Amino acid sequence: MISLFAGAGGLDIGLEQAGFTTRTINELEPHACETLRQNKQLSSLRPEEFPAWFEAQMQQRCYAKLSTVDRQELFKQLSCAVGKNRYLHQADIREGDIRGIGTPELLQRAGVSAGQLTLIAGGPPCQPFSRAGKRETVESDDGKLFLEFVRIVDEARPRWLLFENVKGLAQSRTLVPFIQCPRCKTKTPLSFSRRPDALDGALTHEDCPACARKGCEIAIEDVRGGSLDIILNEFKRIGYQCHHRLLNAADFGVPQSRERLIIVGSRDSEAFEWPEPTHRSQKKLASDTGQEQMDLLSPMQEHSPLKPWATVRDTLWQHGHPEFKKLDPAKAVIWVKNVVRPHDEPVYWTLDRPSPTVGAHQAAKLCIAPEGVPAEQLARQQWHTRGHRQKDLPPVHFKHAYLSDIELLALQTFPVGWYLYGTRMERAFQIGNAVPPKLAQAVGSAILKACKNNEKSGEGHP
Repeated sequence: MISLFAGAGGLDIGLEQAGFTTRTINELEPHACETLRQNKQLSSLRPEEFPAWFEAQMQQRCYAKLSTVDRQELFKQLSCAVGKNRYLHQADIREGDIRGIGTPELLQRAGVSAGQLTLIAGGPPCQPFSRAGKRETVESDDGKLFLEFVRIVDEARPRWLLFENVKGLAQSRTLVPFIQCPRCKTKTPLSFSRRPDALDGALTHEDCPACARKGCEIAIEDVRGGSLDIILNEFKRIGYQCHHRLLNAADFGVPQSRERLIIVGSRDSEAFEWPEPTHRSQKKLASDTGQEQMDLLSPMQEHSPLKPWATVRDTLWQHGHPEFKKLDPAKAVIWVKNVVRPHDEPVYWTLDRPSPTVGAHQAAKLCIAPEGVPAEQLARQQWHTRGHRQKDLPPVHFKHAYLSDIELLALQTFPVGWYLYGTRMERAFQIGNAVPPKLAQAVGSAILKACKNNEKSGEGHP
């Protein structure tokens, strides 16, 4: 496979856990590329080489102020990866802007020719479509980066594509020009390259791509999920049959409620089935098994093949918190510090459930509050529903501590010992932008299962 927009490698780790081998990786940000390079090096070290490697990393400016306790904990965690984590071991890392990189170079680095790849996977920057971002559409500069993914898929002709993004892609409203054919009654999105002409009024008619009828009228509609329609149409235009679905990472064993839009496309119109969830919410499991009340720690294997969602408490602090020791489940919460909610949305969550989405901005602000969050602090953060702004009220002091990189990586299901390079904010962005490897593994396994099933039936290519 070839990986595009790789970030800290979450999608690629999961796909390799499923059985893929990453041959080439492209990523723009230098600190994310260094994360990938250092993890490759870490996995190939001998135990006696690790202390010198670790000391060299601690001399970097981004780790210069790390406390002694945190340094010791990081040493312990990273030592687990020495000679063990072999993820991305065969990957050639190509740093740089994808818009300036040709497909022949990526294929050469991967050691394959066009048509020989099994998969191209990636998630172009999702901020334009995110509820936490500007909520833009494919019209924004970052939104147009999906065209680079389409370009490389079109030129490399992999057997499969995997396109990942935020659920906002299917929710944002976008103007979509449609070709309306009176003969075959189809309504087809106009190709993205001709979209500006249609929006400007310079293009009012186009031939039908379904039946080739000449001069069909173009109608422009404001469509919810229009950005998704446009992207799916571009994949269809280059010959890929696509399936798309919103998947919640918690349904696949990730201790985090994180919904992602996944598109899987087949070059050869091969059959594909989505992975079945392995976990389910406690409430839904109770409904399925006819129980009105349940023990949250019970796996309930006797009632359902599904396991309950993984919780924050079991994932991070089953044996207590390093600073606050034993946590009272009736009081302790996960809290997102000083993030103002313009609507009546939560800013804290109990520990007996998955964490909220660990987003790029939110990752640096997630805290553990062992005694809960005072009402005065909630009033500061939910100003829209309470009639004032955060700055109108004095600061509130109470016990809390930021979640560490190690804890955040665990909520994302990165392997133990995954190293992050960069400042605290750069590391938080890498964590928050990543696809949870467990979710990626489930989708990757489904693609490989489709490969095997189709080859047995004679539909696919070996």
